[in-house]
Amino acid sequence: MKVLGDAGLLVASMKAHSATNEYIESFGEHPFNCGFAWVVVKGARGKKAELLKAHGFKKRYDGPGLSLWNPSESYTQDMSAKMAGAEVYAKFLRELGIDAEAFCRLD
Repeated sequence: MKVLGDAGLLVASMKAHSATNEYIESFGEHPFNCGFAWVVVKGARGKKAELLKAHGFKKRYDGPGLSLWNPSESYTQDMSAKMAGAEVYAKFLRELGIDAEAFCRLD
């Protein structure tokens, strides 16, 4: 059974970083695909919200919930590579029972 905690969020970060690197290794970086990717968590309150904030989540500027920009912590500007990491991060959080979704947009 997977458990949300510092270890779970560190695993999510490592998985996101690996997914972004694997995307770049497989497809390369696209210079005209500059953009952003992030993960949104809705409904987190109390200790769960505090734990997420301790791992970089911040209050969303465009609605309810918390968001984490660039969960893979990659320096690439390729939106698709960053989205690969964000999707893996969000999927792992959902497996931990957290309502998470990945988003992206071009710059």
